[in-house]
Amino acid sequence: MGRSANNMSVALFGGTFNPVHFGHVKIAAELAELLQVQSMRMLPCAFPPHRDQPAVAAKQRLAMLQLAIGEQSALKADDLELHRAAPSYSIDTVQLVRQEIGEQTPLFLCVGMDSLVTLDSWQRWHELLDHCHIVIPSRPGWQAPSQGVLADWIAQHRCDDLAAVKKCSRGHVHFCDLTLLDLSSTNIRDKIKQGESINFMTPDTVVDYIQKHHLYE
Repeated sequence: MGRSANNMSVALFGGTFNPVHFGHVKIAAELAELLQVQSMRMLPCAFPPHRDQPAVAAKQRLAMLQLAIGEQSALKADDLELHRAAPSYSIDTVQLVRQEIGEQTPLFLCVGMDSLVTLDSWQRWHELLDHCHIVIPSRPGWQAPSQGVLADWIAQHRCDDLAAVKKCSRGHVHFCDLTLLDLSSTNIRDKIKQGESINFMTPDTVVDYIQKHHLYE
């Protein structure tokens, strides 16, 4: 089903993108199509709160993301989180975007299953659904929490009917089945350090950028 020209809904897809690869772009494009959003904003974080600071500058990660997206109109490299001098908390991001798009526009925060299982360690995680929906693509080898506070919270807000989710501007947790590529930024960085080719793992434009700037060597 194609996106409606009148659908102004927005999705957010954050990460370090260190570097971006075909898996990131594919899942973002599939989510944009599934959710029928006008804009899928891919947001590199400057100071990730739950992992080590990337060695490659945020502006360079943003540049590679822009190259990877190319002419895909539904995808947008967004520098919103790069203007912060403090860790990038999702609650701050969704609050800012909600203020920008208004109260009635559906807003989706796309979260990986590996991130979902630690959601209850996030800053003010209980408040996320006050501003957006949370959408989680399935991931081989990972399962949603089955017990505990986070499991109860998911069960309370879960909605498997995507059409019903889309009718609301916020408040639901939705799981979806998408095809994930077996790629990782860590593997790309390791291959570069070992002098191996990363062709077919990330777009040629990104490969050229990495080589030109001697990144990850």
